[in-house]
Amino acid sequence: MLSLALTLLQGAVAQDSAAGQAAAVAAEHVSAPVLEIMTKGGVVMIFLGLCLLLAIYFIIERYIYISNRTKIDHNLMGVIKDNLKENRMDSALAHCQRMNTAQGQVMATGLNFLGSNMREIESAMETRANVEMSAMEGNLGYLSLVARIAPMLGFVGTIWGVINIFYTIAQTNGLEIGAISEGLYIKMVTSFAGLLVGIIAFIGYQLFVRKVDRFAERLQEQSLSFLEILNKSNH
Repeated sequence: MLSLALTLLQGAVAQDSAAGQAAAVAAEHVSAPVLEIMTKGGVVMIFLGLCLLLAIYFIIERYIYISNRTKIDHNLMGVIKDNLKENRMDSALAHCQRMNTAQGQVMATGLNFLGSNMREIESAMETRANVEMSAMEGNLGYLSLVARIAPMLGFVGTIWGVINIFYTIAQTNGLEIGAISEGLYIKMVTSFAGLLVGIIAFIGYQLFVRKVDRFAERLQEQSLSFLEILNKSNH
């Protein structure tokens, strides 16, 4: 009985080992063709790789910059109001200038124009807000450009592949389904890669545009609160 149990155990271990080896071989066979197909996409894949690197770079760069500049300090209006009540305009201005945010810079602009009429103050703050919005949207144009160019590059690679296939057929006077289908699916990878890179860039662009638009609305509310504080302090 003991020998029978040991035999069964050895058989089970052998089956598990064989299954593990088969899974490893299958995974290797799956990953190897994918990498091989990607490398056979041609020169277009190099440009698509560069587009992907550009998209990733500008997504990270814009995320860091926009996230830092769009922070809202909800206590800022209270600090400005308290300092203006005590005629400490310099303290309020210094506090705003120390803030590395668009909100702080816009409020600092308004404080710098104290003594002018309300319309001039509002105009100056609006101009500063537009400058901040333009800075946030500055490099988003590159993401939009990648989102448009990448699918076009992928399509160019596919068309070039099809041209090569028909050129080969014309030269050999042969029509082999295997050769044609292989060439087609290899060249179609450029279209897939182009669409993938374009989607990544497009999603990043749209998310950042939406983030900037929402911040513009919140900054407008803060500016109105600031003007209300000035209006009440003048009376």
